[in-house]
Amino acid sequence: MNFTDEMAAAFPAGNPMPARLRQALELLEEHGCVRSHRDGTRYMTLHPDPAHSDVATTVFYLPVPADTARWTNSDDPDVNQRLTLFLRTGGDGSWAGLWLDDSGQQRFVHLGSGSGSTMLCVLTDTTEDLLRLLAIGYDELCWPEQFQLTPDQVREEEYAEDDYPPPPLLLRGHVERTLGLSIPARAADLVRGTECMDVSESNDPFWNWLKQVSRH
Repeated sequence: MNFTDEMAAAFPAGNPMPARLRQALELLEEHGCVRSHRDGTRYMTLHPDPAHSDVATTVFYLPVPADTARWTNSDDPDVNQRLTLFLRTGGDGSWAGLWLDDSGQQRFVHLGSGSGSTMLCVLTDTTEDLLRLLAIGYDELCWPEQFQLTPDQVREEEYAEDDYPPPPLLLRGHVERTLGLSIPARAADLVRGTECMDVSESNDPFWNWLKQVSRH
């Protein structure tokens, strides 16, 4: 089984991988973006060139139900099937995932590690906007303070040149030509608001859902 098929099969039936996401992952896999760690764990980057993928931080992994359970603090399958973590967003251990909200809409959310990023919120409401966000070209999507900057500005201010991957041109081409969508210059143009996991209250629906289920 190829990586994309295995990844799609790992999503729960009640919260399946969206077709547009699968289409993009199939394209990346066809162009050689799947790699393996030394322990055999497979992952997918946004870069076909191994020299670039070796320094890339934003990486797709197969969903692991136990990871969701650690966040929800629940063994209720009705709760846990609503959240699937599949995209590492930072070297600190932050993740993005697919969340089924109370109305049955699939939304993409961010879960900061807590030891680095504390961003806990809805990232995008649609698959198309998630792909547009990834196509902007940030190495890490876990730092909301970078969302007002372009990736070039982040690279110039915070990274040595060789430690920051180039723009994901393969994904950009797919978003612009196949999907017919524009790619904004900054994440702030797509992500309406970010929330910190440590605040006492929030208007973010995912923040409120996770806080509610994890108390039980």
